[in-house]
Amino acid sequence: MDIAYVEKTYSRWSNIYDLFWGKLLHPGQKIAIEVMDIQPGDRILEVGVGTGLSLPLYPDYCQIVGIDLSGEMLKKAQKKIEKYDLQHVTIEKMDASNMSFADGSFDTVIAAYVVSVVPDPVKVVLEMKRVCKKGGKIIFLNHFKSRNKFLARFEEAISPLCDKIGFKTDLDLEKLLAITNLRINYRRKINLFKYWQLVKCVNQK
Repeated sequence: MDIAYVEKTYSRWSNIYDLFWGKLLHPGQKIAIEVMDIQPGDRILEVGVGTGLSLPLYPDYCQIVGIDLSGEMLKKAQKKIEKYDLQHVTIEKMDASNMSFADGSFDTVIAAYVVSVVPDPVKVVLEMKRVCKKGGKIIFLNHFKSRNKFLARFEEAISPLCDKIGFKTDLDLEKLLAITNLRINYRRKINLFKYWQLVKCVNQK
């Protein structure tokens, strides 16, 4: 899986993404925004904003920046910005593993259903840390490799197949956080069958 492949895959998904994934993944996004405890004037970066499903959920007293690799996905997000008159939201086409933002630009950085679809999750998480303020929040919504050894083996076995449609099933959360020097502050299972997790960390730099 490389950057070009990811962009191509999710551009193909753009027309059916909301229909296919919307109801399944939306509950977790609502919970994540509640957990953020957003304060007036906060700057929030959403990495992998996609079609912008979460954008109408944010309060208008904060500033939201959404980035995504897929221009087709961002076109869908822009339509939502216009439809809901989201004047506090801006979006940009950008590679999450090489962001153009200055260090410490955001109070909160969230990656919803992203770290298992990128070629190099470690680079993306390190970039999230870099652009997040010290003491700021870093939030992940994602499926991570099961801690049940039998399920973990199954996830490892099917991961090459899932890779072809744009995501990994065997991303190890504990290893990812150890490499990137992040500690879990809050964690809960979310969405249908509790298959996904919400993980909040505090950025200690």
